[in-house]
Amino acid sequence: MRDLLDAVVRQRLSLPEYDADFYATVESTDGPILKTERIQTFREPGNPSWEAYADGRWEDALRIAAEPNPELVAFFKHLDQLGSGLRRLRIVELPLTPYLTWELHFLRYRAEAGEQIRVLDARSVSAWEAAAGTVPELMVVGRQAVYEVLYDPSGMPIGAEKTVEPAVVEGCRSRILSLLEQAEPFESFFRREVDATRPGPPQL
Repeated sequence: MRDLLDAVVRQRLSLPEYDADFYATVESTDGPILKTERIQTFREPGNPSWEAYADGRWEDALRIAAEPNPELVAFFKHLDQLGSGLRRLRIVELPLTPYLTWELHFLRYRAEAGEQIRVLDARSVSAWEAAAGTVPELMVVGRQAVYEVLYDPSGMPIGAEKTVEPAVVEGCRSRILSLLEQAEPFESFFRREVDATRPGPPQL
């Protein structure tokens, strides 16, 4: 996908601009929203569950993640009403980083709220990445737009680059759908690799 993205001039958005632009585009989406996650460790200040994990309070992190989130449920229901939905491809390297152990526990509750999540072992894309570059962090909104979400070296989001070029949008969309077909359903991966595990010390 890197070849497609680098072939066009993209619009650079600050983090607030990206948030506003993304949610506005979602309201007129013409298909599913596809999300790729490839980085193995992020930082998520402002997420109470992540903050508890980062402080070493594992039981608190799980308890907070499990708390009912009516806004999230309403968001996924709204996406369903729009005829879209959010499909996340989470690429993982084994053994899991401490962050990923936390994130996959957290994602289990997002899956229960309505997010569609599949997990792909990074070894499955090693040859693909050697030829085409590392899978980028993308949000593909239907056939309308692709946002590459940008992060600083610590894993903090700093903004995004957007393109609406039809060939790029369709190319990214088709490649992500192909990877999703190869990926494993979230729940089976979670039960085998994650369930009942605790992360090591946070890598901050």
